[in-house]
Amino acid sequence: MDGRGGSVPVPGTGKEEIGTAVSTPALYGAAPDTAFPLPSGGIRRQSAALRKPPVTKLGAIDVGTNSIHLVMVEISPDGDFRILGRDKHMVMLGRGGFVQHILTTQAMNDGLAALHRFVKMARLKGITRLKAVATSAVREAKNGGTFVSRVRDELGLELQVISAEEESRLIYLAVRHAIDLGEGDNLIADIGGGSLEVIVGNAQRAEVLASLKLGASRLAELFLHSDPPASDELKALRHHVEQNLKPLAARIGPRHFERCIATSGTVQNLATICAYRRGVREIEPVTQLRIDRAEVKALLSDLSELPRADRLKVAGMDARRVDAILPAAILLNSLMRTFEIAEVQHCDSALREGVILDHIARHRAGLQARAIWPDPRVRSVLYLGERCGYRREHAEQVSRLALSLFDQLADLHGLDVRYRDLLKYGCLLHDIGYLISHKAHHKHSYYLIRNGELQGFSESEIEVIANLARYHRKGRPKKSHYSYQNLDKADRPAVRRLLPLVRLADALDRTHYSVVNALTCRVEKERVILSVHTQKDAELELWTADQNKRLFEKEYGMTIEVSPAPPNEEAKAHELHD
Repeated sequence: MDGRGGSVPVPGTGKEEIGTAVSTPALYGAAPDTAFPLPSGGIRRQSAALRKPPVTKLGAIDVGTNSIHLVMVEISPDGDFRILGRDKHMVMLGRGGFVQHILTTQAMNDGLAALHRFVKMARLKGITRLKAVATSAVREAKNGGTFVSRVRDELGLELQVISAEEESRLIYLAVRHAIDLGEGDNLIADIGGGSLEVIVGNAQRAEVLASLKLGASRLAELFLHSDPPASDELKALRHHVEQNLKPLAARIGPRHFERCIATSGTVQNLATICAYRRGVREIEPVTQLRIDRAEVKALLSDLSELPRADRLKVAGMDARRVDAILPAAILLNSLMRTFEIAEVQHCDSALREGVILDHIARHRAGLQARAIWPDPRVRSVLYLGERCGYRREHAEQVSRLALSLFDQLADLHGLDVRYRDLLKYGCLLHDIGYLISHKAHHKHSYYLIRNGELQGFSESEIEVIANLARYHRKGRPKKSHYSYQNLDKADRPAVRRLLPLVRLADALDRTHYSVVNALTCRVEKERVILSVHTQKDAELELWTADQNKRLFEKEYGMTIEVSPAPPNEEAKAHELHD
């Protein structure tokens, strides 16, 4: 497992997300109107300002030790998100399993029922993709794999069991998004049911990501067996917590923390109880869900003497957390003492929001691309080009030149218009083989296109695109060549007709400076006169085109003359577009 969270279509929707994350975001760093030239120089697209950009709907599920949470969001192409809905079930998945390290049959059944409900809710909200992660309860259970398999087999949902370090990282992302952490050190703590996550970080980075097996439910199950808890049980629990915090304190070292931020529902319940003890009844989360150390100590003193039935009567007590509230208070008090924390601020964002933010970060380029390039075929080709570090300006110019030749020579080649798009894509990707090696890069381009997972194309179309890249230089296609053999027989004549156009177009951008503004083709009885319109020095382009015209002459049975266009023919130039 890579610890990055599973992601699958919502069962029953039949919808798949198109595209993958792009490792090099150069295409999306430019302004929308310069990412790819508009008509008179590039692929046409709708202006983002003139239409409503598409959104992505995503659901994140956090399968925790106590609770299973669902958050559903709508993500804009800019990477912002809006909450569509939330829900949670306190199924107590880890209950009874901390000693034997198993998930009970009842816990698994309850967990599956909650997940089934969440999948249905997501479907009703129009969510087409769910990312589901599981933490310590499933991670540590000997039969955790059984639960993961049941979730997959019974619900069609991939549940990713994430590492403790990944859990901490995702919590950090959520807190950083919700709170301005500034430049100083912040102590972030998530008191879960099975584990305690501690992060030291600021707005730029997380310096320390740690996870300790000090969850509130775990501590309750391992240490508290009397009602009310016996003094020796409480003493043993405190000692256990303090001994486990010592190595972490040594790792972090002495330092001043700007603030302490705590997440999780248990901390929220502690903060709510403290607010009620202060006389607050209508709680404002940002300003009133804060706890100072004196309040924690006083609450801890009172709760330690109460039997369970009386703890349930405490104002603000969440009945579902009544067993974990005392260990959580002990743990929070020990944290505040160990790290000299005066006040703790609760943050409502936690692991599930971190999953959303991580998804956005990994797919930001794709989200923006969907707004700019609604056509999945164009989007997929550009993804592949970006991943391979293609030379965008050169690729676009070759595509424009080749399409201009295709349009003006339509009566000669007689090809169906569907080959026009394949020619465009072949030109855009013709040089991506440079990613592997300069030598024989045309062959590497073929391999990368064939294995680039292009979306929206048939196998035969991908083969045409790959062959156009394969033969954009060097020799002619031969029946003995593996790549040519893979072409459908019906496509082979078309590829032979398209290849001369690719070679001429590539030659006419030999310097990679897009010096050619337009082309004019005049077809006579036994020859084609190709006039090159430019306002710059294009001698190298003209010379290279003359050297690469032989394939055209052999395939079309005509001579071709390449020359600079006279100045008075500028108005007749065939504008370069797609």
